[in-house]
Amino acid sequence: MATKSSATETKLTAAQLKKKVETQEEKIKSLKEGAWCYMCDTHKAKDKFYVSTDPMSKSGLTPICKDCAKKIALRTTNGVDQEPTRESVQLTLRYLGKPFLEKVWDSSIQEVENLASGKVKSNVWTAYARQIAMPNYIGLTYFDSDHFVKDKTEKESVKEPTTEEELIESHAGLDTYDSFLKNKNDVIRLLSYDPFEKEDIADQPFLYSQLLGLLDSSEDANEDMMRTSSAISIVRGFLQQSKIDDTISKLMCDISNIEHNSATIKSLQESKGKITSVITSLAQDSCISLKHNKNAKKGENTWTGKIKKIKSLNLRSGEVNGFDIDTCRGMQQVQEISDASIMKQLALDESEWSDMVSEMRVVNTGLRKEKDAYQEINRILLRENLDLRDTLKENNLLKEEQLKDLKDVYSVFAEFDEVEESPDDETKEVTENESE
Repeated sequence: MATKSSATETKLTAAQLKKKVETQEEKIKSLKEGAWCYMCDTHKAKDKFYVSTDPMSKSGLTPICKDCAKKIALRTTNGVDQEPTRESVQLTLRYLGKPFLEKVWDSSIQEVENLASGKVKSNVWTAYARQIAMPNYIGLTYFDSDHFVKDKTEKESVKEPTTEEELIESHAGLDTYDSFLKNKNDVIRLLSYDPFEKEDIADQPFLYSQLLGLLDSSEDANEDMMRTSSAISIVRGFLQQSKIDDTISKLMCDISNIEHNSATIKSLQESKGKITSVITSLAQDSCISLKHNKNAKKGENTWTGKIKKIKSLNLRSGEVNGFDIDTCRGMQQVQEISDASIMKQLALDESEWSDMVSEMRVVNTGLRKEKDAYQEINRILLRENLDLRDTLKENNLLKEEQLKDLKDVYSVFAEFDEVEESPDDETKEVTENESE
């Protein structure tokens, strides 16, 4: 059975071919003059799309049409439009690839509410779409929106918490770090709680050292919660002032942008002035400043008052008297100068010298006996002390920070003055050697 070829079935006349070509050309022309909305899956004319200023977009049109954008912004449901919200407008701009800017959003709201202008838009979305199409926003995309820039700035400004090792390095070694720990423990001991537990560890050394100077050395003296709270607030104010000063210094160093930074510098200086006013008021009301401090009249800032404070703390290092003739080299020098001055002013005869020598001999004899006895007692106690130290060290019960250096303890028995040979004695010795 013979079959017809496909060429015979599709064979067209010249007029039919011409008409078909014209139809195809019209379709191609319509495709070039329009665009395809991937949301409604419809081919529409270019004027049905918003203009895209994205440098990466070759078509120059937004991915979705105006109708689809309006449905998203106005939250159209069953053909009923709702009032646009901030979230719906942001979602629409995300599909359109246009930025969401706070100043444009605020301006659009004002434009809609300004009924006297005579150019009232139907809703915030149409006002925003018109303003965002202005030439000064050309080239911006959705990723240039304010919330993207804000998140990026916040991520860059987030400071990693300072570790203990970094804090030790920033304070030039363990010595300063140990002082920080001592100040912290003293504050906790005086207040029975940690007032700066939530503060950044990098700021804690400054806070504890400042607060310790405002607290009383006696634990019972810090029962006034109003005064204690004021002291903590004052110390935090000092920290804020310090950070403001650092920020102003950085802004002042940028000479090229000094004019742009002038408003910020002025604002920071005003903030610093307000903080200073609050600190002064708290210090005056709580009698913390030296001018209004009631304790200054009680002699607590004198040497005797300071020694009394040290003794009240029950510190091991505070058990020794502050000025002891036998342990303080400075007081020994004062005594020697005083004795020499007295001897120069006295004119003693032979009988008085004899009585003094006799009395001194009796006193020296007694002192020698006592010295020998105490020296033996000291030797025995020292041996027992060293044995006890070794035992405690073997059992890991020894606290090195509470021990005294034996060299420092026995330094009072050392000779303080070095005998220096005079130039005359050296000359005499050289002469004698040459003569020999």
